[in-house]
Amino acid sequence: MKKIPLLLYTYLLTEMLAPFFAALLVINAILFLGRLIPLLDEIFGLGIGLADFIRICLYMSPRLLLFSLPMAGMMGVIIAFTRMNGDYEIMALKASGIGLYRMLPPVLLIGAVTALLTLVTATVLIPKSTIATSQLFWHLAKTKVEQGVRPNTFSEGLQQVVLYVEEVTPDNTWRGVYLSDLRDPDHPVTVMAPTGKLQADPAGRRIMLTLRDGTMHRDVEDKTQTLHFGRYHLEMPITPPAAFADRAGKNGMTQSELRQTAARLGPEHSRYKTYLIEYHQRLVLPAGAFILAVLGLTLTMLSRTPHQALGVPFGLLSFIAYYVLLTAAKTLAEGGQLPLAPAMWLPNLVFALFTVYLTQKTARELGNPWLERGLETGSRLIQRLRRPTMRTSP
Repeated sequence: MKKIPLLLYTYLLTEMLAPFFAALLVINAILFLGRLIPLLDEIFGLGIGLADFIRICLYMSPRLLLFSLPMAGMMGVIIAFTRMNGDYEIMALKASGIGLYRMLPPVLLIGAVTALLTLVTATVLIPKSTIATSQLFWHLAKTKVEQGVRPNTFSEGLQQVVLYVEEVTPDNTWRGVYLSDLRDPDHPVTVMAPTGKLQADPAGRRIMLTLRDGTMHRDVEDKTQTLHFGRYHLEMPITPPAAFADRAGKNGMTQSELRQTAARLGPEHSRYKTYLIEYHQRLVLPAGAFILAVLGLTLTMLSRTPHQALGVPFGLLSFIAYYVLLTAAKTLAEGGQLPLAPAMWLPNLVFALFTVYLTQKTARELGNPWLERGLETGSRLIQRLRRPTMRTSP
């Protein structure tokens, strides 16, 4: 008798793993394409090679996994048990005295593993990938500027700055430099210098151009002003594409750094809640992944007949409802309508109570008026979608 649960649990786990990985692959592919397409112009503009392109794709993955893992865990459970229900295996298990609670441990394991992977992604992989992405784009932009400056050629490698260099020495020193600074369209500046050098500041994520013993020409009102200088500095900060932008710097912080930064800024600072919301969200989503996986089993068992596959549409609806509720909670927390921590954990509390309630009702096979009406509405909608369109002949 002790071997029966082990065999059963192994079988259920095997059934859930295949759809879990399939759903994870499909969801990641869809999210990846949606995130990559807007970046293509900027990526190709940097002239990156295949190796750097693969690195960018890998750095994008953790942010996608934060949403695809919970959904894949839920869909893996739903698809596996929907298939078993359609093949009358669930009915056979119930006839053998194996109820919903006996089937629950493998689902709990899948939910726990999904939650753990989501937690590692949120607290470890995303901060590291954010920092690595910033470093990579900075390196690519710096390389583009350095390689773009060629002797006797106008270069526009620096944004809104046009360069002309007569000679580039082996140690990357420029001779005969002409520079047109167009960052202020109303007051353009023209600089000429006999020598110059490009330097990189990795800590500040910027490129510094230093010119020596030259002249600067600029328009002041209706007059042209000429200034002589011994040293002229031009600083050009390098920022990653908008899709990777992190103005508050929160995505690259660890959990402890988020809390320390929020404590240092204080409740009166405008970004105080931003850091705390990010801190709680990284913990809320893993817990939500566990709840959604358990809910997936219960939603599958709602089908009255083996061929009434309500789990998938109800699962997608529940997944969307969870993230809508989470977004609303973040908005209320940012606006101060609700205390920050309770607001962020409210969606998990609501879905946890709903999952426990629905699991108890389903395990005892007790009816519920509002649930019955929902099932009838869902069944009619699915039948209408499956029904072929009939065309009447004239």
